[in-house]
Amino acid sequence: MIFEFEISDFGIREFGFFGILRIKKHRTNMMAHIKKKYLIGIDIGGTKTSVTLGTTKGKILDHNRFSSRSGQKPVQSISEICDAIHSLVSKYHLSKNKILGVGVAVPGHIDVQNGIVLKSPNLPGWRGLALKSILRKKLKLPVFVDNDANVTALGESYFGEGRKFSDFLYVTVSTGIGSGIFANGRLVRGTSGVAGELGHMTVVPNGIKCNCGKRGCLEAYASGTAIENYVKKNLNHKTSVNGSAIAQAAKKGDRLSIRARLIAADYLGIGLANVINLLNPEAIILGGGVMSEVHYFWDPMIAAIKRETWPAVYKTCKIIRSKLKDKVADFGVLALVLESRKIAP
Repeated sequence: MIFEFEISDFGIREFGFFGILRIKKHRTNMMAHIKKKYLIGIDIGGTKTSVTLGTTKGKILDHNRFSSRSGQKPVQSISEICDAIHSLVSKYHLSKNKILGVGVAVPGHIDVQNGIVLKSPNLPGWRGLALKSILRKKLKLPVFVDNDANVTALGESYFGEGRKFSDFLYVTVSTGIGSGIFANGRLVRGTSGVAGELGHMTVVPNGIKCNCGKRGCLEAYASGTAIENYVKKNLNHKTSVNGSAIAQAAKKGDRLSIRARLIAADYLGIGLANVINLLNPEAIILGGGVMSEVHYFWDPMIAAIKRETWPAVYKTCKIIRSKLKDKVADFGVLALVLESRKIAP
């Protein structure tokens, strides 16, 4: 029996018989239609916000970046975001029917279905904010909101190294530590939508206090912030330090900087080994600011992973750096729209 199907932009509807050729025609028309669409992405961070315009094929056309000022109210931030979007849309002379949707990445615990920021340590004033609803009303466009670690994992899955694997973790090591989990080609969000909180795995019981309020979290020992805190604590004089300066000092042989990075690398390796033993993924893909400088970090991290992982599991897991580098979040927010609308790049 042969059925005829009508394919809309985002779905398939059966409606008759003897139409096997027509389905191909509709599919071709649909893909041509989708290729002419554009995507908007918003990456909201504790220190900066990025608004990206791209295509469904993952080509980034333009950015609009600005600082997220400390203590700024959500209404002010949202106003700046909307202004940035209107600026890009105007610059490229785009009508709203040309825009497939808006993807938004926010750090913290997100109610993905309703687009509500439930809790965000880096954005304390955003708790309970119905971000999806607010942006949809202001922009008159489809809006999709998710946790930033999930979004970066989507970026890898659609446009990066993740395309090679069905089961992988994307781990970002920057100010904090986050991860997104892919199993059988699908993003794993968990029952409450917070799967992948690798940074809050306990590695030292009753250890250093983490920003989340708990003690002994991996993030308190292996993140960029942890490296900075270690150096500050061991300096004999007060001075301003940052992760990039510490990495450069380590390259020049500064012992304190080297020690700070070696300690963080070892803890990160232990955390990743626990995940590898638990999930047996095909790959771990690493990104984030700390991973941009591998001196006195990558090799000791790998050594710790190898030391703490079951040999048979270690042998089957590739550990690689993201090739999307600092653009992974930009690709991720674009991928969020495609994923939410179930469209392949």
